[in-house]
Amino acid sequence: MKIDVAFTPFELEKKNLAGKAVVVIDSLRATSTMVTAFENGCAGFIPVATVEEARELAGNLKDPDILLGGERQARAIEGFHVGNSPRDYSHMKVRGKIVIMTTTNGTRALVAARKAEEIFIGAFLNLSAVCRRLTESGRDVIIACSGEKNLFCIEDVVCGGGMIACLSAERNSLVLTDAARAAKILYEHFSPDICRMLEESEWGQYLAGIGLSEDVRICAQIDSSSLVPVYREGQVVLDRRVLPKP
Repeated sequence: MKIDVAFTPFELEKKNLAGKAVVVIDSLRATSTMVTAFENGCAGFIPVATVEEARELAGNLKDPDILLGGERQARAIEGFHVGNSPRDYSHMKVRGKIVIMTTTNGTRALVAARKAEEIFIGAFLNLSAVCRRLTESGRDVIIACSGEKNLFCIEDVVCGGGMIACLSAERNSLVLTDAARAAKILYEHFSPDICRMLEESEWGQYLAGIGLSEDVRICAQIDSSSLVPVYREGQVVLDRRVLPKP
């Protein structure tokens, strides 16, 4: 198994994804929020690029089980049912619901990964579960970091490095690119206190500055979930269920 890391969606777009498994990570907060939502009974997500596209799709579907979700600059979007905070996605709000989701960075990473054979949603919350799925898959892996506006974000790279460390502990036949080695080294450096790393990251500090420090602590909970959502045919689901289309 060969493991590579794309530090931004722009970098992912340049890679050959044919036959590979991709793990999309936006640990603060989109992929952590998705995992939390599935834990609370959410039926699935339909990621879209823009606020306008989300509203148009919701209007076309006319489904009472549709929620609009997302953020811009980490803040909830006016008129949307939920934002991009894990705390928004409670059992009472999202059980059985489909969320049309638009976020600043995570959506682009998913779209950039669309040509891969398998696409998994990863976060600190389901780190070990993702590694089990990758082992079962047996494919070469690209870990796709969402970054921030196509720039490096340490939290996504460290999360990817944690997955590489986990896989390395289980297998002797891994081949790591330089990017994968760098991610693993970063994880090993920060692993004694992942929460502190998230809090001290640029985005973690920004979230704390707008009153969302609790989100950062939630996103630091390693292996709190055994669920591994997948991105397939433009939808994020737990299984092969197909969500409605207009």
